[in-house]
Amino acid sequence: MGIKILIVDDSRVERNFLLGLLHKLGAQTAAADGCDEGVRLACSERYDLMLIDYFMPEADGVHTLREIRQNNDSLNRLTPAVALGTSDSLSDSEFFAEYGFENYLEKPVDFEMLHAALILYLPEDKRGGISAERTNVQQKEPVSVLPEWLDEIPELATADGVANCGTEEDYLGALRIFRKSVGTMSEEIERYYGEGDLKNYTIKVHALKSSARIIGLPELSELARKLEAAGDAGDTEFIEENTAELLEMYRSYSDKFSRLDEESSEEQNEKPPADRDLLDDAFSSLDEFAGQMDYDLVEMVIESVREYRLEPRDKALFDEADTAFTNLDWSGIRTAAQKYFENNRE
Repeated sequence: MGIKILIVDDSRVERNFLLGLLHKLGAQTAAADGCDEGVRLACSERYDLMLIDYFMPEADGVHTLREIRQNNDSLNRLTPAVALGTSDSLSDSEFFAEYGFENYLEKPVDFEMLHAALILYLPEDKRGGISAERTNVQQKEPVSVLPEWLDEIPELATADGVANCGTEEDYLGALRIFRKSVGTMSEEIERYYGEGDLKNYTIKVHALKSSARIIGLPELSELARKLEAAGDAGDTEFIEENTAELLEMYRSYSDKFSRLDEESSEEQNEKPPADRDLLDDAFSSLDEFAGQMDYDLVEMVIESVREYRLEPRDKALFDEADTAFTNLDWSGIRTAAQKYFENNRE
């Protein structure tokens, strides 16, 4: 049996970054964006290790682990758990040990530290399944095949982003995920700010701080860090003075990174066309695997469809499913699949 790891993290960019590292290490993964979904997954399948973000809205990592441990239907009441967070939130190891975590990892997670955690906390009979191959993750290499227009964004530290993500291909994937997340994430930050919900506002700017750092946006990450610190200190004056700037800066990257989608369109024209049988099978599988909340299988289907050129109406629904997958919106994936079959019954 392969290594199975559950990730619970509300940050889309960091969740996908961590999934990429785990796949390089040969692990199978399931992912949840918060406590409720994490508990559901913990009740449906047994995992060898759980990686749980400490700093999440609504229910933090301590609460999430407690729910998994205490749920009578959970298959993971004894599964080792490692907390995820930044150096500020992970300053007291005794705190996490007290609540049942074996250890913690600082985000963005270092490949070598993650590798060590697997060796330490996986069951002994599973450790041999860890990939021994050391990739170029965390090693800075000259940028050579990235789109030249990225150099036109002076504040974007591409070399740091590639070093964090491991390869240029993974870095481009992280940029695309970051761009897809801008709309939803900025709306959440704005909503919590408008409601005066300081706790969840702080959690969301904390997540933005980390994801911006991963892809190489130090200025945005630093402003988010300052607003996070203001939220922790209850400094509402600083938050009121700087939130609009944060949102404007953050939302600007939806346009600045828009050419990533344009290049995807150009690549589409060079691919073979997808026939109806292939798409029927793909959308049927998406519906089934999303119903099971099986991250790896949904990802496998989406990656396979990306190898083909789609007609505009099919591509719109595939993009809808892909975006829902980025957000771990399982019902959204199933809705896109159902729309596909409704369209093709006409």
